[in-house]
Amino acid sequence: MGKVLKMQHKFLSNNCCFHPDDNKHALRRDSLMVQKRPVFHTLARIAFVALLCLALCGGAAQAYELILKAPSQIQRGMPLVVNGTSNLPPGISVDIVLYKSGHVTEELARQTVTLQANNEFSVVFDTTGYTKGVYKAEVPAISGYSYLGDSVTLRVIEIIDRSDEIVFKAFTSQEMDGTLDIEGTISGLENSGVQIGVTGPKGEPVFGPAYITVKSDSSFSTQVPVKEPGTYNISFTDAKGYIGTIMVMVKEKPEATTPPTVVPTTNPIVSASAPASRDRPATFTVVTGGPGTIRAFTSSGIDWVIEYTDPEGKTVKVNEKGSVGNEEIIFDTTEDVVVLKVYPYSYAAEGEVLLSADGAVRVEGSAPSTPATQAGTTSTAEPSSPLPVIGVVVAVLAAVAIVVIRRKW
Repeated sequence: MGKVLKMQHKFLSNNCCFHPDDNKHALRRDSLMVQKRPVFHTLARIAFVALLCLALCGGAAQAYELILKAPSQIQRGMPLVVNGTSNLPPGISVDIVLYKSGHVTEELARQTVTLQANNEFSVVFDTTGYTKGVYKAEVPAISGYSYLGDSVTLRVIEIIDRSDEIVFKAFTSQEMDGTLDIEGTISGLENSGVQIGVTGPKGEPVFGPAYITVKSDSSFSTQVPVKEPGTYNISFTDAKGYIGTIMVMVKEKPEATTPPTVVPTTNPIVSASAPASRDRPATFTVVTGGPGTIRAFTSSGIDWVIEYTDPEGKTVKVNEKGSVGNEEIIFDTTEDVVVLKVYPYSYAAEGEVLLSADGAVRVEGSAPSTPATQAGTTSTAEPSSPLPVIGVVVAVLAAVAIVVIRRKW
C-alpha cells in the first residue's frame, strides 16, 4: 500500500509539475497584486476625470474640421474661386472674407454660404479692378464652434497683373460695320502668337479662343466678324497664362443727316489736301499765328479720323461723324504750329483728304504738290526769278567776245 502511494505521488509530481515551493510563489504573486492595485485605481480615476472634462467641454463648444482651398496665384481680372469642406452641422452660415494684405489689412469683399449636407461650399470673388499684390481669403471664427488643429481657415493669394504688356492701338469705340478691329503690340511674343478670345454683349463666345500671329516688331492685327452693336471683351492669353482683357464698344453707325450750317466768320478759312490711308496718314501743319481757338475739319465722303497731341502730351483721336459728314475738332492752343494727322477709319479705304482750318494763318499738307490755299481763292505758282536767265545770257556773250578777240589776234 505504501508502495502504491509513493508511485501515485511520483506520478502526480511528474505530470502536474507540483513543487513544494509553489505555495511560496503564490503568496508572493498575491502580495504583488495587492501592491499594484492602488496604481491601477489611480490611473482609472485620472482617465475618468479626463473623460468627464472632455464631455463638459464638448457640451460648450465642439471641435470641428474646416479646410479652405484657393489658388496661390491668379491673374488680375480672372475669377477667384475659393472652395472648402467642413463637418460642421448643415444649416450653419459661414463667412468667407477677402482681404488686401499690407501695412494695414483691408477687407475688400465678404460672402456668406450656408453649409449643406455634402459638407462642401464654394464662393467666387471678382478681381477686376484689383491691383497686383498679396491678398488672403479667410473664414472668421464662428461663435460656439472651435476648429481642430488640422483645420485650414486662411489662404494667401497673389494677384498678378500683366495687362501692361499689351498696347491696344485699335479704337476702343468703333462703328458697327460688321467687323471688330483688333490691333496692337505685345511684348515678349515676337515671331510667335498670342491667343485671343472674344465674347459678345450677352457674354456669348464670338471668336476663339484661337491664336493669331505676332510679327517680329511685336505687332498683331485681325478682324473679327460681329453682328450687333454692344460691348465686346477681348481676352489675351499666352503660354504663361492670362495676360489681360480689352473692352471695345461697338456703336450703331450714324444715319445720314443734313450737314449743319456753318456760321460765317471774319477769319479766312485756309485749306490743304493730301493723299491718306490707314497705314500712311496725311500729316498737316497748321500755322496758328499765336494763341487762339482753331476749328479744323475734313472733307466728307470717307470716314476720316483726326489725331493730334493735346497740351498734356496725350494722343487724342476724333471720329464721330462717319462718312456722311465733316470730321471736326475745335481746340485752344498757345502754340504757333499744331500738327494734325488724318487717316481713314477703315483699313480698306484710302483717298485724298482736304483739311480746312478756321482761325489759322495757313495749312500745309504732307504732299509736296499741295500748297495751302484760302477758301474761295486759287493758288498760283510764284513766277521764277529772271536772274538765272540773265546770267546765262551774259555768259554766252562773254564767250563770243573771247572767240572774236582771239581771231583778230
